[in-house]
Amino acid sequence: MNKQKTKKKNNKYERLFNKYTSNNYLTQSQIKQLMKKEFKLRYNKHIMTSFMAIWSSKMTIGNKEKQVITKSTFVKLFAKPDGFFRDICI
Repeated sequence: MNKQKTKKKNNKYERLFNKYTSNNYLTQSQIKQLMKKEFKLRYNKHIMTSFMAIWSSKMTIGNKEKQVITKSTFVKLFAKPDGFFRDICI
């Protein structure tokens, strides 16, 4: 019998991240869609603006500079003491 090695816990988050992105980052609309479909969460505009201000990185896309969530930041959102999704279990 072939035994498979146990995957790292981060792979769950990376798999979820890759499901909603076509690049190596999530835009605000993609993160909203992820939260709505996967976690059944909806936040108002002010909370989403604050979320993006705290957790996002600025990246130049085309000629515009946009706020995006990178894969490493997305994994940190689930960290226990201060992560935005700290109470969500996958």
